[in-house]
Amino acid sequence: MEVKELKTKIKVTFPDESEIFMAEEFLSLFGETSFGGKELEADMTKVSSMDTVFLQIALSLFKTAKDAGSKITLKSCESFDKLICLYGLQIQDAIGGN
Repeated sequence: MEVKELKTKIKVTFPDESEIFMAEEFLSLFGETSFGGKELEADMTKVSSMDTVFLQIALSLFKTAKDAGSKITLKSCESFDKLICLYGLQIQDAIGGN
């Protein structure tokens, strides 16, 4: 898992196993992160398994970025798409239609 804060964007790469046992470590990476209008790029392309805890983390991340006025780019994966479908969520609502 990676959180890179660049000049114009924040790139968040979700881990291969996005499972509950990794949540605390993943959340600790966001302690110092400030969106300040920077673009959020959420990269989930390497994720092979994702549980609902990481779905909640992703949605919270999107909401935080959206509230800060950030554009959101999502590189999705099958595991994330399946969870979104399972819960009947409209991902475009969460990321602001970007």
